[in-house]
Amino acid sequence: MKVLVAVKRVIDYNVKIRVKADHSDVDLTNVKMAMNPFCE
Repeated sequence: MKVLVAVKRVIDYNVKIRVKADHSDVDLTNVKMAMNPFCE
């Protein structure tokens, strides 16, 4: 039997997010990622 479990990584809630200079996306360089609390 094989079981597939989907787990989503999100930005840690203690980290202040930064927006890229061109305002197109969130800057993810050197950002701590954590498991989605709902997936735990």
